[in-house]
Amino acid sequence: MPAVSREACRPPLAGGFTLTELAVVLVIVALLVGSLLVPLTAQIDIRNRADTRAAMAEIREALLGFVAANGRLPCPAAATLVSDAGNAGSELAPLVNGRCTDLNGAATEVGVLPWVTLGVKETDAWGRRYSYRVTQQFASSVAPATPPAFGWPAPCTAANPLNTAFVLCSTGTLNVRAVAGAPVGGVIAAQLPVVIVSHGKNGNGAFTPQGAQLPAGADADEQDNQLTNGGMNMANVDFVSRTPTATFDDEVVWISRLLIFNRLITIGKLP
Repeated sequence: MPAVSREACRPPLAGGFTLTELAVVLVIVALLVGSLLVPLTAQIDIRNRADTRAAMAEIREALLGFVAANGRLPCPAAATLVSDAGNAGSELAPLVNGRCTDLNGAATEVGVLPWVTLGVKETDAWGRRYSYRVTQQFASSVAPATPPAFGWPAPCTAANPLNTAFVLCSTGTLNVRAVAGAPVGGVIAAQLPVVIVSHGKNGNGAFTPQGAQLPAGADADEQDNQLTNGGMNMANVDFVSRTPTATFDDEVVWISRLLIFNRLITIGKLP
């Protein structure tokens, strides 16, 4: 009978890891995942901000195209309408030779971006609507003009409407500042016809596609950019655009009156 070695008599070793080894592995995995979470979140924020800025550049071009086609800027859309409601996203129709009106028939300059009228996206990258304010003179509806027999009068008079709602001497009423408060913040842009606001990641004061407004938040600069009174008003004609902070992350774009004049002169709608 062959001899049996002691190695053959030993019981087989148990497979797998010990509890201590598993604990070490779990700690290492947790540390690796934790180190990746912050950069991933930051990457998402950067992408959303970039996507929103690109969308707002497209909105700016759409507004200039609307001006070229219609001789005026569009009126705001109602902030409180649900996305699938009738007329949601369409500009609140102006009166003939008159002002933009809200859902109650009162004159208004504020609301949300009329995304359907412009053919652009309804919301920013965070799923909130853009707030929109326009100077009435640049959004008023006028009847098509018929040139008089001896040409138009001087270009800086209201009697010179080459099918536009304004003339070369028209000025906007809106301003963009570096800080809220007329005597405090330096002026970045003045006498603007139109301003558009994305309320950023925190969404303070923004309207949702359900027609509801998010809470205003505590930042005074953000509050200057928000609609008030259920989307029917704004605090003043000043907006704030500055470097994002822990409490301020709005994106603000505008169109100067001189750029609008240039576009309309180029296509022959202003002298």
